[in-house]
Amino acid sequence: MTIHFSQIPQQDQERILKIILEEFAGNGYQRASTNTIVQNAGIPKGTLFYYFGSKKAMFLYTLDEAVRRFTEINKISTGENPPEDLFEGLLHRMKVKLKFVKQEPLLYCFFYKVFLDIPDELKEEMATRFAAFAEASQELAKEKIDTSKLKEGVDLDTALTLVHLMLEGLLNRYSPRLKQLTPEDGLKLVDDMEIECRKYFDLIKRGIYH
Repeated sequence: MTIHFSQIPQQDQERILKIILEEFAGNGYQRASTNTIVQNAGIPKGTLFYYFGSKKAMFLYTLDEAVRRFTEINKISTGENPPEDLFEGLLHRMKVKLKFVKQEPLLYCFFYKVFLDIPDELKEEMATRFAAFAEASQELAKEKIDTSKLKEGVDLDTALTLVHLMLEGLLNRYSPRLKQLTPEDGLKLVDDMEIECRKYFDLIKRGIYH
């Protein structure tokens, strides 16, 4: 399906995209209203669907733009002399994400809704996007890592996969609690998650470090 939205002036794109983000961030995919979007954007409903084709396509386009913006900020922030230790580097990237939250609160709210409540009709597309994003994040994590601490025979990619599986499991365990909280209150769990991460990191270190 052709997306015509990218063909309109940049200023109009930014204004309309902000309105779309606000609606999805505030209500999630299912309850987001295209009527509210066109009313706030001051455009006919037919124009909105000419731009995107469907609500689903509009959401996925918005998600792709949000990920692009997050990746851009993440690369800039992570480049500020990140720790060379594998585990300290991962914790550093967690803190970079907090910096992103402060810089882009609307995008954070959008991601919060996206990751905690994925509609069935979007699961396939979302899974593909999350897999690509996870792969890109892993490649970024590998940059400037000091591999001299790894035991002989320990592969860096395997170690990273193990750590990311642990982090994914931790997030899945926290998800039920997060779903009951506002994005703002959800941030308060970050300190608890970091403390728990450090405990698991210490255990993994014993297996893969000298």
